Amino acid sequence: MYGSASGSGLQQTVRLAIDCHTSELVAAEALLTLPEVEFTALRREAMQARVDRRKGRAAERFRCAICKCPLYLSRRITGTQNRWFVHDGKADECPWFEGRRLAPEQIKALVYRGQQEGQQHREMKDYIARWLRQDPQVQDVRLEKTTFSEVVKGEWRRPDVRCTYREVPLVFEIQLSYTFLSDVIARDAFYRREKTFVIWVFARFDSSRAAVTDEAFFNRRNLFVLDAQAREDTIARSALTFSGFRQLPSLRDNHSWRDTWEALPVGLHEVIFPADTYRPYFFDYEARRKEIENARIEASRADEERRWQAGVDAYRVAARRFFASDHGDEERKALLEIVDDLEENTAWHPGFEGLRESRFFGYHGVLAVLMSIQAGEPVGYNPKLSAFQVIEAGLRTGSHVGKHAYAVLHLWAYKTYRPTVSEKHRRWLVDYAREVKRSLESGETAYRRDTSFDEAIGLLFPELEEQLSGPFGTDLMSDGDGDGESDGH
Repeated sequence: MYGSASGSGLQQTVRLAIDCHTSELVAAEALLTLPEVEFTALRREAMQARVDRRKGRAAERFRCAICKCPLYLSRRITGTQNRWFVHDGKADECPWFEGRRLAPEQIKALVYRGQQEGQQHREMKDYIARWLRQDPQVQDVRLEKTTFSEVVKGEWRRPDVRCTYREVPLVFEIQLSYTFLSDVIARDAFYRREKTFVIWVFARFDSSRAAVTDEAFFNRRNLFVLDAQAREDTIARSALTFSGFRQLPSLRDNHSWRDTWEALPVGLHEVIFPADTYRPYFFDYEARRKEIENARIEASRADEERRWQAGVDAYRVAARRFFASDHGDEERKALLEIVDDLEENTAWHPGFEGLRESRFFGYHGVLAVLMSIQAGEPVGYNPKLSAFQVIEAGLRTGSHVGKHAYAVLHLWAYKTYRPTVSEKHRRWLVDYAREVKRSLESGETAYRRDTSFDEAIGLLFPELEEQLSGPFGTDLMSDGDGDGESDGH
């Protein structure tokens, strides 16, 4: 219809257009060779479409091969006839927009690219539509079917391929070199308002292209690519399949993030259709990153817990060595160094400071009595003594709180660990416990409990934590709180 020309007429602004009736590419020079009647008819059709667009109708006769903006035809007769395509509306981002001046080599490169992309665009549309029609879950496949807005009167779009997939509207927009970000944003907004899912399809993966980066970051680091591998997978699967490029996050040893592109075959049945963005995806970058981060935090927490427990166990061992050395200076130093290490752990809190105090771990201190009761034999005491004798000494130990400030604690330990004592001594302990309880309930202070080391004791003797957390024996005690007795059974 149009023929071709390479004549030396005036240079046109738009070098290539798409005929919306035939999908053919039209070189601007071809307009110069058309008979007047044909050019006039085309110009009238293009202008009628322009008028229709002003009335909100979806009408296009020609589109720019680069920016896809609607075009109309213009002419000038000044001795030598000139005819050219004109953008209908602003297209500032288009290198062929009126008013721009390009070097001849730039024009030549854009014409070549437009020719190649026009052919590729048509082939990709046909390919997608052909395979969609073979999918039993897909209905109503249309190429360049005009979609009118049901929300904004007069607004419309003409997607490359439209269909219904599993009873939801789905469109495919092919994104080649000159699909501008502003156009992508506008189309996304339109389809979102119309509750229509849109998949942007690339012909190849090139992470250096701005369009690729923009799409990846907007759509959860997902890209749908119809490359040679995708076509092989489509045939192998007998279903439309894309090369799904996704950016996988990973953590380096220094805890910095590294993102790596990987591809996998992706069919429509493997795609998630989110109703908030209407941008289908097959991989959620942020969810994976959060999963990795949570795993790292959990692993770090578990490691901290292991180191913490190892430190607590080391404290117990070091305390025994300290007692066995008859409170040697080196052993004391080693014990305190372990406390310093524990303090570096995230589980540390000020309540554990008692681990450093001599009143706790020193000569015949609280720690020695508790370890003796737990072991059923003297620890830090004369080995010839019995467990009962160590308990009895502990019951009489006082502090600034009261004359027998650790009696309740040691009775709890006896009741919990059940060291072997004679029947006579057992009865004595039961009677003693009853006296302690009576005294406390009467408001007397002789057996008021010293709670200074409760956190340290709970750490080393977790079996006592429940009793330590109660108010029995403290200023907070009320009638009926707790049980200070040990009945020996």
